[in-house]
Amino acid sequence: MPGVLLLLIAAASAGPVEVPRDPGLYYLTPQGLVRIEGRPVTVERPRRKVPLSGKIPGAGGTPAHAEVLGAHASRLVTSTPVFYYRAQASEESIGAGDLAMVRLRSRGNHREFTISAEGDWSATSGIPLRAQVQFNSERVESGVFRLEPADDLDSGEYGLYLFRGRDLPGLLYDFAVPSSEKP
Repeated sequence: MPGVLLLLIAAASAGPVEVPRDPGLYYLTPQGLVRIEGRPVTVERPRRKVPLSGKIPGAGGTPAHAEVLGAHASRLVTSTPVFYYRAQASEESIGAGDLAMVRLRSRGNHREFTISAEGDWSATSGIPLRAQVQFNSERVESGVFRLEPADDLDSGEYGLYLFRGRDLPGLLYDFAVPSSEKP
């Protein structure tokens, strides 16, 4: 397929959709693609004053949470959203491999998800499976990937989390599925 023209079958009609050249995440609406801006996440690790605090070493753990400001996402999507992700030119070989779809918990004026846990004698890194939402990824052209959840999403807050290494904060492309189906 030449250039950035892709033929897609949307829910209501079929027609050409132009995937922008700028790297990032785009949500497919009946009117075309809409960009979802990535938000840098803050990692919060709770502190304990007593090293073992009466726990058996290695049991339990202290989770680290990735957090973003705002009680709700501004972008509303359907329960069956379709996204397109254009990778940075230098990351085309990785593609959508650094993305994880997560369900967010609302906590006052922010939303969060667990990204790691530390026990007294052990630690885990990454996003626990219970916080992740399975999604399908398909390469549609060099550096462009179609992403969609494996199952319909329940109403709530979600995001696609992009891990960017130790030197940069991760990015969260946040969105919400309203309780009424029309976003």
